[in-house]
Amino acid sequence: MIYNVIESAVGTFPSVYKGYLEEISAIKFFDKDTDILKQGKYCRHLWFINSGAVKAFEEIDGKQRVSHFFLNNSFFTNYYCWVTGNRSDLTFRTVEPCEIIEIDYPKLEELCNQHHVFDTIGRKMAEKLFVEEYFNKKLLLNYSAKQRYEYLEEEKPAIFQHFSLKDIASFIGITDVSLSRIRKERLGG
Repeated sequence: MIYNVIESAVGTFPSVYKGYLEEISAIKFFDKDTDILKQGKYCRHLWFINSGAVKAFEEIDGKQRVSHFFLNNSFFTNYYCWVTGNRSDLTFRTVEPCEIIEIDYPKLEELCNQHHVFDTIGRKMAEKLFVEEYFNKKLLLNYSAKQRYEYLEEEKPAIFQHFSLKDIASFIGITDVSLSRIRKERLGG
């Protein structure tokens, strides 16, 4: 639930602020394989997944390079796109049916200017995003493909329940065949 995530970041979130947030939000339902934001488009929303799973990828030379996985109870957006005003370098696509809260970014900015708590939430979420991006960069730069796979398997096992092995291989930066080999080794074969 969105308010649990917010309260874990900032403490109590009074109902008056919940009302403000609900005024600029809409619950949307998406089928599997639906693009929420396409590469090359402008990002004008922040999203929260009530149920389902979303991947973010960049398409290069006709191939998808998966860079992020998002599951229930997570916010997602192309923050870089929003801050810079550039078009999105990523596509955000559902990998299963989703119920998502869509929050209007310009109206959220107005709330941030009017009510300090929204600015604090934004800062806390940006800090969390920075830490995740920093760790992902270290993971990709400093660990072998096998170590990256082991990290996902041990620390983020839910990814394997929602995303295809092809997407996981892409995230790790290897081919499907290499991933199969790593999985076979891990199973002792």
